[in-house]
Amino acid sequence: MPEGKYEKYISCKWLESGVCFDNGVYGSNVKLCCYMSAPGGGNTMIFEDYHGKKIDWNEFFRIKQAYRDIQKSGRTVEGCVGCVFLEEKEWLQEDYIDHIIIDHFTKCNCACKYCYTEEDKRRYNSLKTYNIYPIIKDMFDKKIIRTGGAIGFGGGEPTILPEFDKLIDLFLKNGFTNMRVPSSGIKYSKMVERGISTGQLTVVVSVDSSDRETYKQIKQVDAYKTVTNNLIKYAKAKKNTHYGVISKYIIIPGTNDTKSQIDSWLNFNKENNIEVIVIDIENSWLEKYRENEPDERIVDLLKYVLNRAKEMNFYVLEICDRARYLLKTDNPVIKIAATCD
Repeated sequence: MPEGKYEKYISCKWLESGVCFDNGVYGSNVKLCCYMSAPGGGNTMIFEDYHGKKIDWNEFFRIKQAYRDIQKSGRTVEGCVGCVFLEEKEWLQEDYIDHIIIDHFTKCNCACKYCYTEEDKRRYNSLKTYNIYPIIKDMFDKKIIRTGGAIGFGGGEPTILPEFDKLIDLFLKNGFTNMRVPSSGIKYSKMVERGISTGQLTVVVSVDSSDRETYKQIKQVDAYKTVTNNLIKYAKAKKNTHYGVISKYIIIPGTNDTKSQIDSWLNFNKENNIEVIVIDIENSWLEKYRENEPDERIVDLLKYVLNRAKEMNFYVLEICDRARYLLKTDNPVIKIAATCD
C-alpha cells in the first residue's frame, strides 16, 4: 500500500483516482467512469462539452474532491447509487490518476446491433474527435498519472484511432502493466501483439457467436473468420501468462441464447489456448427486466456458462456488471479453475 494519509469510507477506484474521456450517448465530456448500468445512472461529470483543450488539473481535482466529500459524509453521489463497484475501505487522500478510460471516439469497423450507436449510426460515425495523446502526455509530464492502476478503451474501435500506437507505446514505456483493449478483432494490431507479448496488455474481443451466420446477424459485417483467426494469432503471442487474450460473449435473448451456441464458443476458446472468458447480457434487454422478475431461462443460461467453464477448467470467468445483476452476485471475477490462486 502506498504511503500517505488514508481515510475509511464507501467509495470506488473511479471516484477516487479515475477519469473517463467520453464521446458517446451524453456527448463529448470528461467524467469519472463509463459505467451506466447502476440504478443511479452513472455519468458523474467533470467537464461537459469537452473537445480536447488543455485541462486545468487544479480545477479537475477540485471537482473530484467535491464528489469524494459526498462519499466521506456517508451519502452517495447521485449517479453512483446502487453501483456494484462501491466498497468500504481505506482510501488514499491524494490527487492522482491511475485508472483511465479512453472513450472519446465512436467510429468503428463493426456494426454490432446492440451498440448504442445503432440509434443513429450515421451521426456517430461522423462525430469529430480529438487527438488525446497530448492530454495523456501532459498528465505524465505533470506526474498526475501513477502506475499500478488500469488503462481501458471504449469506442468505437480503438485500433483504428490515428494515435492508438503512440498511446500504447507511451503506456508501455511508462510501466503500465494492466491495459485492456476491447476490440472488434477485425483489424490485427502489431502494437496490441507487442503488449500481449510483454504481459502488459490484454485484448478483449466480443465474438458473441460460434458461427458465421450468427456473427453476421449480430455484427452486421461478414468477418467471423477474420476475427477468429486474429484471436488465434493474438493467443499465440502470449508468454507465460493466462491473460493477454479474452473472449467475450454478450447474450442477446432470441439471437445467440442456446446452450449449443455457448458450448461451441467455449470449445473454440479452449482449443486455442484462450483461458479467460467474459459473459455479459445485452443492455436494452436488461433494462426491460430491471424492474421485474428476470427471465429464469436467461438466468439459468448464465449459471450454465459458469458451470461449463468450471468443468472445462478455464482459468477465469469474468461476469460483467449487467450479468452480475441478474445473478445477484457482487463478485466481478469468478475464479473457477483449480490452477487459480
